[in-house]
Amino acid sequence: MKTKIWCLGLSRTGTSTFTEVLKQVGLNHIHYPTDYDMFHGQNDGCGDIPVIPVYKELDKLYPNSKFVYTVRDKNAWMNSMGPYLERKKNWKQSEQQVNIRRQVYGDPFFDEKLYSDAYDRHDEDVRNHFKNRPYDFLVLDIIGGDSTSKLFDFLDIKLYPREFPHYNKLVDGKGVQVK
Repeated sequence: MKTKIWCLGLSRTGTSTFTEVLKQVGLNHIHYPTDYDMFHGQNDGCGDIPVIPVYKELDKLYPNSKFVYTVRDKNAWMNSMGPYLERKKNWKQSEQQVNIRRQVYGDPFFDEKLYSDAYDRHDEDVRNHFKNRPYDFLVLDIIGGDSTSKLFDFLDIKLYPREFPHYNKLVDGKGVQVK
């Protein structure tokens, strides 16, 4: 069975950037995968919230995989999620997208209490699951300044980009970036 790279970050924790930087080194990493991508796809791994409810199954199915938990300061994450999901209210979204947010966060649209609790629950669950497996698990704070070398040393990839690009920037109605 091929080793895969799974990104266990919540929305707005650098999951798009994570996938794009892996693509820069030639890996076929899927951002926001389907079930087929995760369980049957010919790829090097997947990331974003569809992975979260099934990561323990993927851990069993793909032994020796690498799991990267992208994190972000909780207060900054909460401040980003409200505007991010507010803009999505006007988008045509698939039933899968709405259902996965409901499954991970408790509601498809921002609710401060539900999302705060979901952040804490996910953080505790992931860290407990991998607490004795440092060679399989990495906590990566792309937004907080962790380097590409931290990621690629963990993955044992020698040639890699010097910096993380910034993908999926959130901008307000005036085109100003929201932190």
